[in-house]
Formats: sequence, structure tokens, C-alpha cells
Amino acid sequence: MSIWGKHVPVSRLVLVVSILVVGALASVMTRPEAREITLVTRDMAFYVEGNSTPNPPIEAKPGETLRIVVHNRDRGMTHDFAVPAADAATDPLNWNDQDAVTFAAPENPGTYEYVCRPHLLMMKGRLIVRE
Repeated sequence: MSIWGKHVPVSRLVLVVSILVVGALASVMTRPEAREITLVTRDMAFYVEGNSTPNPPIEAKPGETLRIVVHNRDRGMTHDFAVPAADAATDPLNWNDQDAVTFAAPENPGTYEYVCRPHLLMMKGRLIVRE
């Protein structure tokens, strides 16, 4: 086979392509799976299912991948879930709808806010990023 005017054995070309494919797949396959957290909205607050603490803190490691699933159980209210520091948000949710957002926690340890954008004053909690 000829590439840029040079003769290249097909076996060498197959080897190079195989290495590139394996390298690309390895980066995807070694990426840690997202940790899933389910939140329920009711009474103008976020709750972890089975826990009565409103707007609970969410803890994460720097850069950890999180998948937040939100169920809207507030009849007549539209809610969403957003982490402005991670530029992540669900779509607006009507009663009995659910959506999810997957994002990487900020790389810098610290406390970040998560909110329901239509109800910023009441529905907000802390995303705590620490080693």
C-alpha cells in the first residue's frame, strides 16, 4: 500500500489503526461511571428519597461525575435543578415529570450552590466538593 508516495506494509497499517482504536476505547472504558443521586421536589424543596432533610447537601470529590435525577412531586409547580458552577441543569419539570443531568463536579474543592432556577430563594442547597 502506498501512503504519501511511500510503500507501507498493510500489516503495519493495520497495527497502527488497531493501536489508535484501542487507545480511544481505553479512555472511554476507564472513565468512572457517574454516581447517581435521586432528588424529589415537594413542598418547595429538594429531598433525597426517604430523607426528610430539605435541600440536603450533596458531597462530591473534585471532578467526580454525578448524575442527578429529579422527580417533580409538587403538584401545580414547575421546577428544575441547576448547578451554575458546573453549567449543568435539567429541563423545566411539570408535576410528575422527571429528568436527569450528568456533570463533573468542579475541580477545585469548595462549596457550590445547586438551585431550582424558578424558585431561587427557597429551593437551593450546597454541593460540597472535597478530597
